[in-house]
Amino acid sequence: MAEKKDIATGVLEAVGGKANVVNVIHCMTRLRFTLKDDSKVSDDAVKGVDGVMGIQRKGGQYQVIIGPAVPEVYDELLKLGVVGGGAIDEDLTAEDKPKEKLTAKGVGDAILNYLSGSVVPLIPVLITGGLFKTLSAVFGPTLLGVVPADSEFVFLCDMVYNAAFYFMPIIAGVAAAKKLGANPYLGALMGGILMEPSFAALATTEGATFSVYGIPAPTLAYAQTLIPVLLSVAVMAPVQKFFDKRLPESIRTVFAPFLTFVVMLPLALCVLAPLGNYVGTGLAAFFEWLANTPFGWLAVMLVAATFPMLVLTGMHVGLMAIALAQFAQVGSDNMFLMAATVQAFTASGVGLAVWLRLKEPKQKNLAFGYFITQFIGGVGEPLLYGVFLRYKRPWIGTLVGGAAAGLYACITGVTFYTFASGLLTPLAFAGGTTANFVNGCISVAIGMAVAFVTTWFLGLTKDQIEGKE
Repeated sequence: MAEKKDIATGVLEAVGGKANVVNVIHCMTRLRFTLKDDSKVSDDAVKGVDGVMGIQRKGGQYQVIIGPAVPEVYDELLKLGVVGGGAIDEDLTAEDKPKEKLTAKGVGDAILNYLSGSVVPLIPVLITGGLFKTLSAVFGPTLLGVVPADSEFVFLCDMVYNAAFYFMPIIAGVAAAKKLGANPYLGALMGGILMEPSFAALATTEGATFSVYGIPAPTLAYAQTLIPVLLSVAVMAPVQKFFDKRLPESIRTVFAPFLTFVVMLPLALCVLAPLGNYVGTGLAAFFEWLANTPFGWLAVMLVAATFPMLVLTGMHVGLMAIALAQFAQVGSDNMFLMAATVQAFTASGVGLAVWLRLKEPKQKNLAFGYFITQFIGGVGEPLLYGVFLRYKRPWIGTLVGGAAAGLYACITGVTFYTFASGLLTPLAFAGGTTANFVNGCISVAIGMAVAFVTTWFLGLTKDQIEGKE
């Protein structure tokens, strides 16, 4: 790959120079510029910089796709005098985005954007907790039987897992408030209120009643849920901003948060959180019903076959956010999260075949880097932009491989239990029976093998292999 300094210099020149950059931030794979004058940008010049995989305009930003090396390129931009805003997890917050006309599509996009921006930051927490649970399953009685079920090791692993999932409303409250430009600590408080021990105990106390200012409130358990706190914070954010704007500065710090919760307590506990609980329960019931219909296998195959396309368009985030809300209710999944996981190595199979088939040295080296990034780290954007969009035909491999992986998983009843990526992907199927783990691994292997073979024979033209196209 090109030197990071050369990439930074080339990109900066192509976007109109330092004088045209208001600010630059970065996520896992992209530089995200806020520019003064978009007309000064040369898309072709940006794409022509060695090390740039593609561009995208989104949310008022000019996004340059670099891949995993983006933090180093970002640091080089700072050395060139560009104003930086650090690393981010998601797009701009709602108040940073340009105002758009209110349409049905816009409302739908805003809902999915809020869901994704609130859920995606949870993934590292859930992966960490899930992997500790996997250690407990692998070394405990479930698989290897190295340690007994009552050992301190199993207790410790389960403790980390329970902390990650049980306190999900608090963590999600922080992410949701941050997404909406509200105080993230008030978001955490909202999650904490829903989980307060004495209130939570009412849910298991027969005949217990509760009211807020005399208004009856259902006594429900909100630990290990997502939608109740997401609905509550969605309303809390504008209420907080209302008081922040209208209270005098001298009393705002004390009374804006206090008045926010004076308003929010009946709304959250009597309406929003119960509604979110019913929606979450309904989602869990719907997915369970869908999995048991004659068409459940078709839904899994469709998601598994098209998941890289969903990632490319960004549609996967909204889908996964909904699936994660369902997963939080029951702790396992045999539909969408499972489908997305069993196809995880199909893109790696495509990347491996393309690397082995290409003969032009520069493109061959790039393809190897894309394959390693996907296979080991689970970061797929470099492969999507560097191989799939460049050569087009590799889509065939991932479509066929994903469908094959999804079909085998449905036939054998594979269930997803925890979050894992890259080389650790098969651990997502640990936590149930040994047969589930084995069949999950076979599903992943089938996806990669079928994708590899399909791509080897159908994924590249002769000119592409020779480097002439």
